[in-house]
Amino acid sequence: MSRIKALFLAGGFPTSDNPSHGIFNYRAAIQLSEFVDLTVVQFRFYRPGRKLFEIEKIDNFQKITLCLPIVPVYQKPLFLVNNAIYRIFTRRLIHEYLKSADIVHAGDGSLSLFPSQLKKRYKYKMLTQFIGGDLNQDFKGFEQRNWVKKWKSCNDAFTFNSKALRKVFRSYFGEHENLEVIYRGVNLSHFQIEEDRKEANEIKFYCLGGIPNYTTFEHGRNTKGGLTLMKAWSMIDKDISLDNAQIKLLFAGPDSDSEITQEWKNGLRYKEKVVLLGKIRPEEIKAFHSENDVAIIPSLEEGLPNVGMEAAASGKVIVATKVGGIPEIVEDRVSGLLCEANDADALYRQIKFVANNYSDMLKYGKRARLKMEKEFSDQSFGADYYKLYQKLTRN
Repeated sequence: MSRIKALFLAGGFPTSDNPSHGIFNYRAAIQLSEFVDLTVVQFRFYRPGRKLFEIEKIDNFQKITLCLPIVPVYQKPLFLVNNAIYRIFTRRLIHEYLKSADIVHAGDGSLSLFPSQLKKRYKYKMLTQFIGGDLNQDFKGFEQRNWVKKWKSCNDAFTFNSKALRKVFRSYFGEHENLEVIYRGVNLSHFQIEEDRKEANEIKFYCLGGIPNYTTFEHGRNTKGGLTLMKAWSMIDKDISLDNAQIKLLFAGPDSDSEITQEWKNGLRYKEKVVLLGKIRPEEIKAFHSENDVAIIPSLEEGLPNVGMEAAASGKVIVATKVGGIPEIVEDRVSGLLCEANDADALYRQIKFVANNYSDMLKYGKRARLKMEKEFSDQSFGADYYKLYQKLTRN
């Protein structure tokens, strides 16, 4: 019996000039290729010097890179324009691959529109995977459009990186016969509790979200809650009861070392307690979790944050907001602490509570690790998608 032929469509994927971009799509491809004959199609903006079409062999799968003249702006009016460009060039450049595919798997919901429009011509099964912003932002506002109804009817299945995203989909588009939650999961052998780590003299709080410049997102720079965290830490800084506290904040992620954060830090009384790190490279993430103590995830919007799963797998105390799939990782007062989003006062109280009761909080980290082992191993990702591929191709 021949293997299922699957095309996995990705916007982000590691490249020689940007090796950290789309690292999770690469990991997904590795796992999917264990079960199917996989071809990854990466879509990039065309720039002088980039080839329009390029194919290469990577591990157990092949990757096609298409550099298209897409408008590199994400405003909603251009969503349909860019998809039309995707459709025209994809049909011409990878016609044979579309013709032989059993499954077309859009690894990002934003890449699902044009293959659903081509489906009738090529007869493959269509699967759309939502991971977060693609549903929370890109499709928001289009719910009642006629083309959305056609798009939905052309999809054979929708998958979601969290139960929360599935709930958002239902609120937008109603029911569908195949709506499945398949967690991307976390590498439990890579992220582990450091049992032999010496007890630190100070408690190191850390945040990896930064203040990315999401100009088209509803919450803008505060989408990951970095601005809320800055307000909360300013309260910590003024708290007389913490004058002698042995605590530190390591603030990392996009623009976490920008002029905005530098100005904020310079206004603090205890500047030495804050370290602005900028973006952390993927190969540094494991050590970053292991060397620090309390993960802060103050997001205003999420699908299912990888940093949350990694911190939980590393046995860290987690302080986070009740948004998206975060409560699927962290159970309040059982495996971490949760508070309302965009509430600096609430976040301040949670940080202060952990600072004053850190030893009692360590049990939360151990429970978080057990939850990851029970429900969030990345080893099930490829197998779960393969089962869904089989179900769809049998029909």
